[in-house]
Amino acid sequence: MVSRIGDEGKYWKQSAKMLAATVHMMRGTPYIYQGEEIGMLNAHFNDISKYRDVESLNYYQILLKDGKTKEEALKTLSECSRDNSRTPMQWSDEENAGFSSVTPWISVPDHYKQTNVKKELEDKDSIYYFYKKLIDLRKESDFRRNHCFEKEDLDILAYKRVYKEECLIVLNNMMEKEKEVEIEEWVAYHKLLENYDAEKIVENKIILRPFETLVLEK
Repeated sequence: MVSRIGDEGKYWKQSAKMLAATVHMMRGTPYIYQGEEIGMLNAHFNDISKYRDVESLNYYQILLKDGKTKEEALKTLSECSRDNSRTPMQWSDEENAGFSSVTPWISVPDHYKQTNVKKELEDKDSIYYFYKKLIDLRKESDFRRNHCFEKEDLDILAYKRVYKEECLIVLNNMMEKEKEVEIEEWVAYHKLLENYDAEKIVENKIILRPFETLVLEK
């Protein structure tokens, strides 16, 4: 998910947390795909021999026949191959990402030394612990309905959840640039969750930083 619509570089942690909050604060039953809770990225294999998905192997040949270079074809697969979500769970920075003592059926991505469960558990501000907070919030919450209230700016996914006299507002900046959101009587809300140290407010407008998520309750 981070590779698809988030940011793999500078805002890796922020975008992973924002996307998690976007999903988990909505109505319905969310699911966590293996590795999502530690911000695992697409495989970005640099050789077609590392792919196992028959669809990807066939598509690679089609791209070459259409005149694409090997590098261009591999870049396409790095974005859309189903194998991106089939690589071994990255448990540690040890051999095969701690997944197995023998070579797994598909290669472990090169980024496993930077992104793995062991490192996430050591960082109290990690994506993993953010998922735990989201799960706790869902268990404690009685909010039932969703109302999308930011319809003008398509770069912002913002919605309100209401239950009896309580109100929950979820703000998500989907882009790598600051965006403004105006909320009536925002001072009446208190903060439940965020992926930055503190909210940024200018002249009664909340300034959402790149890939920022902010959950407010009234």
